[in-house]
This record gives sequence, C-alpha cells and structure tokens, in this order.
Amino acid sequence: MKINQLDLLVIEPPPIEPLPTLPSLEHLQRPRALDVLHLEKIHPTISGNKWYKLKYNVIEAKKQGFNTLLSCGGPHSNHLHALACAGQVMGFKTRAFVRGYEELPLTPTLKDCQRMGMSLIFVDKQTYKQRYDPKWCLQQSEKHHNYWIPEGGDNDLGHQGCAELAQYCQGYDEVWLSIGSGCTFLGLAEGIESLAAISSGQLPILQGVLAIKGGDALAANLLSQVGGQHRINTEGHLGGFGKCPTALLALIQTYDQQDLALDPVYTAKLMMAFEQSWQAGLLDVSKRYLIIHSGGLQGRRGIAALSTMV
Repeated sequence: MKINQLDLLVIEPPPIEPLPTLPSLEHLQRPRALDVLHLEKIHPTISGNKWYKLKYNVIEAKKQGFNTLLSCGGPHSNHLHALACAGQVMGFKTRAFVRGYEELPLTPTLKDCQRMGMSLIFVDKQTYKQRYDPKWCLQQSEKHHNYWIPEGGDNDLGHQGCAELAQYCQGYDEVWLSIGSGCTFLGLAEGIESLAAISSGQLPILQGVLAIKGGDALAANLLSQVGGQHRINTEGHLGGFGKCPTALLALIQTYDQQDLALDPVYTAKLMMAFEQSWQAGLLDVSKRYLIIHSGGLQGRRGIAALSTMV
C-alpha cells in the first residue's frame, strides 16, 4: 500500500487550557472563560499556525508533481523553520531566499534549516522586496523548477488551512490572535463564516493584535475582506516587528514562571494587549475568551535574554 506523504507527519490536535493568572492580575475578576488554544503543542518543530498555512500548499505541490518547495523569509523566520522540517519529514527538497548576507554568521534558525536540508539563497533588501511581486515569484518558481510558497504561507491555500482553526473557536464570544501578514486572521474569519451556515449558535468575534508598526493600511485592508464585527488593534506593536522592550521581556519571563512560554514577536505582544484591556475594564466578565498561541517559540533564540530559555 502506498503511503501518503502527509501521513508521515504526526500533527497532534491543539489542546485548549485555562490561561494562568499572574499574581499582578489576581485582583481582577476573571471572565466566564479565559482559555488558550495551544497551537505550539501540535508538533515539536512545525509548531503553531505554520502547519495550517503549509498543509494545503504541500498537498498542491505533490499534486502538481514538484519535489522541491521554494519560499522566502528572514534570518529568524518561523515559516522557514517549519518548512524545512516539513520538507525533511515528507520527502521534499526545500530552498529559500533569505534576507541577509552569506558572509554573516548563521542564526540558530538558519542553522536548523540547513541541518534539515534547506538550501539558502541570500539576497539583499532590495531584491527581497520583490517577494510581493507575483511576476517575480512566478519567475523564481519557473527558474528553479520549484513550487513557490509565499512568505509565511500567505495565499489562498494558507487561508484554507487556517480556516480549520474555526472548529476550536466554537462556544467562545471573542478570539484573540496576533497578526503578521494577516493570513491566519483571514483564514480563521473564513472558517467562522463557513460555520455560520451550519451553526445556530453565536459565533465569535475576532480581535487581532498587529505585530508590525505602521500597519493601519494593512488592518483596513484585512477588515475590508471580513465581516464588520471583527476588530484589529494597531497600537500593540511595541515599537515594531521584532522589537522586544524591557516591559515585554519582563512579561515573557513572568509567564515563563507560570509554564506558559511566549515568543517576543507575536504571542507576547498579544498577551500584553489582552492584559491591558483586562486591566482597563474593557473585557466583559460574562463572555468567553479564547487566546490563540500561534507558536514561534524557536524565535526566542533571537533575543539574548531568552536564548537559553526555549
């Protein structure tokens, strides 16, 4: 019997657990439900929302007869880390355009990618900007005879995979998640809309927290594609993508003591924004809240104070 390549990768269902309460928040009344969807626990390496973005892209690559997956990312990219592992397990070669210079020391992330068989093509910032140009992406795919997966898996197939997360959001009033490109936000919104057609119960409102600075245009574009009830906070970036100020580092270390590891790029900013809303009395204690942990813990190695605590 022929083995399906996807069957070679064991992905566990994400558990849902109560959010631990920090001592500084114990005086606040907890909402009716306050839970975390632990996507970081579905696989040791391909953790978080990365697999959901990759899943149908990998299926399509196999269907089209490709044996190599081509993508792009930065030196600490969670996407490339997950892609390299998926390729190694499922028998695909992987190749990636990386923003950076070959003569510089490899980050722990890129060392892992190479160890898992990924070929790295270093490009300068100007070249890397072309990743948003569909014509350039198609040219790279044809030039290398590889299946192209956009940065972060952000395409219709990535949305299709993220839509599957809607099944875990049923029964909640609000679902909080971090936003980078918006792939998970859009996919999850699509999944919730699909559930609306078969569910008589109330479906959740999405509350996104943008991880990048100057993302008002992106937020407006994302909201224009989904139902009017969803919301995006554009002020929780804490200085910009990849910035980790002292307050954020302290929050991460405090949650570490509660056995909830957060990453500095996405989930820690999400948690800080949620805490601020809670402290400001903006949460409705009669509601049920779900916070999506999107993984990315390997990226902690990019912050010196967190590098030994992964």
